[in-house]
Amino acid sequence: RGPVPTRSGLQAPGSGLRAPGSGYDKDRTTAGSSRPGGGPESHGGSRWLAPTAEMRQNSNERSPLRLDARSFRVLLERLGPSLALWRGAEVAALRCAPLLAPVLDLGCGDGLVTSLVLDRVEIGLDPWPEAAERARSLGLYRRFEAAPIERCALPDGSVATVLANSVLEHLPELDAALLAAARLLRPGGRLIVTTPSEAFSRLLALPSRRWAARRNRQLGHLNLWSLEHWRAALDRAGLVLEATRPYLRRVLVAVWDALDVLERLWIGRRRLVGVLWRRLPPARLDRIAARLASVDLAADEPGGGRLLLARRR
Repeated sequence: RGPVPTRSGLQAPGSGLRAPGSGYDKDRTTAGSSRPGGGPESHGGSRWLAPTAEMRQNSNERSPLRLDARSFRVLLERLGPSLALWRGAEVAALRCAPLLAPVLDLGCGDGLVTSLVLDRVEIGLDPWPEAAERARSLGLYRRFEAAPIERCALPDGSVATVLANSVLEHLPELDAALLAAARLLRPGGRLIVTTPSEAFSRLLALPSRRWAARRNRQLGHLNLWSLEHWRAALDRAGLVLEATRPYLRRVLVAVWDALDVLERLWIGRRRLVGVLWRRLPPARLDRIAARLASVDLAADEPGGGRLLLARRR
């Protein structure tokens, strides 16, 4: 997994895949927790969040999708403006999904994103040992496996949920990863995925194939699949696609793209936006978070990103 932007420099190694395809922002917990969110009861150590009507029916009717200001504030502080927007949409979508314990967090990185969705996760899985050190500081994971999912030593059928937040679009052997996820799931268990959609490339700030190809190379995107492609690949792995939830409409993807490009500008040995971002007073970050909390992050199909919910047969 690649570098993760942070407020201290908008880049830190070993905690997640490149945006918008990493997996490192998730924090929502039970009542009484010190983390942002607070809400429904915990189920076996993991949050149960009932599917929305949109997810249950897999319909195209768009319901609003928002994230609270406190969670956005955490993301802005840790990740900077562009990633905070994209990860915020992923967190909001994941909070609509049923996450039954035991949960395996595939490509968990430092666990930031997952901590905004769950207050406890049974297993964190990431091939980078550095990720384990960073994830342990959150106290989120009960166990950590430093391996790719294809070489995970867990017993077959040992987890109820495999969560993959912006991970699968980067994997060169995605079919093998899906088979491994299906092996680890108990019958009826669910694979829950967030990923940029097939529309991502045409929703960027510049409507150019050359620009889209350049950005996808930068971001390490290998698998920007349509629903039909996902459905067929999941079926081959013994999984049934049950529901989807698109997020980030065209204007928000374009804003994300422009911000991300700005954050990559170097002045000497420093990133210009990183320098300016670190100087923002906390009250300004609070106002930005409050403004973002009012933004509807939902999209009509296909959206810039999409949550997929698949069940093991």
